[in-house]
Amino acid sequence: MKIRPALTVLTCAVALALSGCNLVGGSPDSGNATDKVTVTVALVPDPPGASQFYRQQFDEFEKANPGIAVKVLENPSDQQLNAVELMFQQNNAPDIFRAQDDGMDRMAARGWVAPLDEFVTPEFLKRFPEGSMDPATSGLHRDGKLMSLPLVWGPWSTLRVFLYNEDLLKKSGFSAPPKTWSELERTATKVTADGKGKYFGYAPTAAKAVGVEMLADTAVPYSVPAAGIDYRTGKPATSSPGLVEAVELNRRMQAAKVMMPGWESWDGSRAFKEFAAGRLAMYPTPPWHVAEVRKLAPEIKMGITGLPVPDAGRGAYLPLTKSFSPLWSMSSKSEHKAESWKVMDFLSSESFHSAYYKKFGTLTALEGAWKAEAEKNPDQAAILKVAEETMRRAPNPALASTGGRAVTDALAAKPDLKHTDAAFSSIIKNQPFAPVAAKLDKDLQAYLDKTSADLKAKGKEGSAKDLTFAGWDPLKDYTPGG
Repeated sequence: MKIRPALTVLTCAVALALSGCNLVGGSPDSGNATDKVTVTVALVPDPPGASQFYRQQFDEFEKANPGIAVKVLENPSDQQLNAVELMFQQNNAPDIFRAQDDGMDRMAARGWVAPLDEFVTPEFLKRFPEGSMDPATSGLHRDGKLMSLPLVWGPWSTLRVFLYNEDLLKKSGFSAPPKTWSELERTATKVTADGKGKYFGYAPTAAKAVGVEMLADTAVPYSVPAAGIDYRTGKPATSSPGLVEAVELNRRMQAAKVMMPGWESWDGSRAFKEFAAGRLAMYPTPPWHVAEVRKLAPEIKMGITGLPVPDAGRGAYLPLTKSFSPLWSMSSKSEHKAESWKVMDFLSSESFHSAYYKKFGTLTALEGAWKAEAEKNPDQAAILKVAEETMRRAPNPALASTGGRAVTDALAAKPDLKHTDAAFSSIIKNQPFAPVAAKLDKDLQAYLDKTSADLKAKGKEGSAKDLTFAGWDPLKDYTPGG
């Protein structure tokens, strides 16, 4: 997020409550033209340089569409949703607004999001990867209607990769990264011993041992570490052997002092800083860490590969539970929907996505806009390869049915029933995880039963049936209805 003086941000926030904070405005040639339709776009100034980028892009759009002027309302990221809500409440809504992830649902629940289906053509859909705009899995549809368009989202967004320092591994006699969990334990143990306190073999990425879930996703269906439920059966499965062993692996390495000290309190950026400094040899991570490492240590010999899998073999692929995440939505209050669609069409064009990639180096939803260039970049090519090799489409109850969304929302409201805190405690206190996992399953079943009963009493759908995809094989791509 762009950093501004505190007074400026405060003044902007007050202005937002009144009419929206126009930090960017329109192009000099279009602002006062009475014969033009003005389309207002509410966005955020992220990443750095986005303000100028969007204005330049919209200037180009205006040249190609002389009857439309684009006015930009720019809001700080942490105030965006609240600011847009105030604009709607004061009958001053933008025509197009950025509402990421659950933000779109928050707006749609108030009736502020316009479906886009009337504007979409088969040619438009062909811009996106094959199958990615299926209403059941796109992540952009609600009740079969297209409610949003994406920007920086694709398989790499939920991908997890394994980073390793080639030089540190070679010092300990390893010519390749570990492929299995036992190899990971042996390699990390040897590297830490050889480091003698100057560097360490492994860390589970950040506080709460988030690396546990990453490794577990190679052993059990993703829903087990994510929600405690096996979506093949709809039943609690925290005590699944694969998840238990992922915790035990970390517990053993922690007890043996193999892992880098202090990881228990790390924030989300500490791991890549330690890795870039040469003090950490290996760790699992979201792929955005790769670019951050390069910024800090351009010449580091960094390997990028898939996560190690259980010794018995892979039990599941990393999940692709939706093709995209919502970002651009059209206001249901807009008086200029046809012109607003032209702007949204532009924001989803190959030329815009290509310009975005060239400016920020970020992969976007339209692979054709950047793939040829990305494959020339060793780091990005490696990330794309890992995504292709280790990810498969997986069912998403929240997208599959109203009942599924109701139950998954209820589960999200009870994070204490998820494995995270219990697993972390097991690792830190060096206590077996299996008994705790069994109790979590019992408590989780009781909560599911109560949730189902409560929903039924309210005349709403939602039960274990909505979490059950009996034909799903976590080693294959999931096909809705297949």
